[in-house]
Amino acid sequence: MNADPPAPPGREDPLLSRLRTLSADQRERLGRCVHAPRETGYALLAEALRRCGLKRVLGVTGAPVDEVFAQCARRGIRPIGMRHQQAAALAAAAGNYIAGQLDSAVVISAGPAVTNALTGVLTARDNGWPLLVMGGRCPVQAEGTGYFQELDAVPIYRPVTKWATVVPATSALLDMVLRAYEVACQGRPGPVYLDLPQDILNSSAAISGKTAPALEDRSDANANEVEKVVELVREAERPLLVLGDSIRWSYHRASLNQLVNDFSIPFITTPLGRGLLPDSHPLCQNAVRRWVHSQADLVVMAGAWFDWRFRFGAELKPGTKIVHVDIDPTTLGRNVGTALAVHADAGRFLAQLAQAMAESGPSRTSAKLDAWHQQLQIARQKHEHSHARWLALESRPMLPQQLFRALAEGLPLHALIVLDGSVCLSTGQLVLSAEREWSWLDPGWSGCMGAGIPFGIGAKLAAPDRPVLVACGDFAFGLSAMELETAVRHAIPIIVVVANNDGITGTTRQSRYFPANYPELFSQYLPAVRYERLMEVFGGYAAWVEEARDIRPALERALQSNRPACLNVRVKPDAPHPGFW
Repeated sequence: MNADPPAPPGREDPLLSRLRTLSADQRERLGRCVHAPRETGYALLAEALRRCGLKRVLGVTGAPVDEVFAQCARRGIRPIGMRHQQAAALAAAAGNYIAGQLDSAVVISAGPAVTNALTGVLTARDNGWPLLVMGGRCPVQAEGTGYFQELDAVPIYRPVTKWATVVPATSALLDMVLRAYEVACQGRPGPVYLDLPQDILNSSAAISGKTAPALEDRSDANANEVEKVVELVREAERPLLVLGDSIRWSYHRASLNQLVNDFSIPFITTPLGRGLLPDSHPLCQNAVRRWVHSQADLVVMAGAWFDWRFRFGAELKPGTKIVHVDIDPTTLGRNVGTALAVHADAGRFLAQLAQAMAESGPSRTSAKLDAWHQQLQIARQKHEHSHARWLALESRPMLPQQLFRALAEGLPLHALIVLDGSVCLSTGQLVLSAEREWSWLDPGWSGCMGAGIPFGIGAKLAAPDRPVLVACGDFAFGLSAMELETAVRHAIPIIVVVANNDGITGTTRQSRYFPANYPELFSQYLPAVRYERLMEVFGGYAAWVEEARDIRPALERALQSNRPACLNVRVKPDAPHPGFW
């Protein structure tokens, strides 16, 4: 190939002429760019994750992202190889929630791997959990040619993410990852998706100078609005505080204790918010949550909204005043009218409210609320009486409440509980208790089944000093059972308890919808399947349990083993469903 011809005699090269017009500062910056070290897209991506403070990257290896995991490991970011992309997204999202920050990201290969992760992304969106997912894509130059696993994933991900886009150039990679981190964490947290074309990863570019994400402070409430809430609380005769799980991102335990204890305000929580204050707290009304809604004359909803978890506000007493506080303005007042809508971070608002209540003078509400507290005490006593009769029932095979009663007796107070499945969720909600913050994970807003084992893995990675117990039904277990191998391979000692009742909601769906002589099992499974033998094969602790008296000793052995464990517990297949919390 011939070289470009030299400039004609007496005529300066255009590029040289342009360079002469640059200022000294522009020449210095150009020199830094020219001489800056260049890195591959794989290295730039890993470096971006390091600058975001990421501790782990979860995923399944495959083209074109294999090298990303190696580059992460070189920078001290731990790669966790999952068995399914859905499980990777679920584990990372739940781990970020327990950690209170985005410290686990997801990297997946192209095509079906990207769509496999979608359920985990949906779950993160619905629960308001920050998540960064990066998926492989065919080379930009090959798009439209029928390239292997060619997929434009951005239109698929846009409806379930805060931001979904394609990285357009290698030089943009680092800054776009940092920006994605910012979007995932700011406001109401949620998932972000970046598509990574293969040729963008293969190419090289200079390292950007941006060193870390720039996160905005979470928003306070207007002082006048806080004062209005103070007045409403002091005027109320039957106030109720609803604590939503989105308080996670700005949780002030001391302020929350002050607000509830000093001013004697009864409270309930969302399911995922259990443990924000202990379930055993004398002002916790979770046991009679539906009834208390119908009696309150003021409800302060902080960090949640009147969706299906609160029956869309239908249980509220007519004329009840409502204060609704949320960082997501789209939820404010939805399904109900409000006395006051406050667009602010719920956790920071509660801290402001506690301070404003204290500054407004000594508590005058305690004596005023005596009648309300007496009503609540009577309602709880009635519930506890009927609950005790149900809890004392016994059978062989054992009833679900016998299983969860034994778990409640054997679990340490600081254990982190994960529930997955219809019968497990409903029974666990009634029997188990959350005494510490961030002790409770369940399918969450979207009711995703099969999330339990990935949630447990993510939770244990985020809180390695806490015992993590996953209680799941046999259907939910089957959706993520191979992640037991992940737990053993990466030495993540979770304890999985399978409530083995022979089908989806035991045998009750089969008997309800199919005649007794129907020749095939549809929602009913083969009886007493020995699921724990999977864990035996993988090298963890395993036990088959048929008697209720054997549950606690098996649980204690699992805790002492410090290995991943699976307890397969035989549960009465046709036990009646206890109903949801």
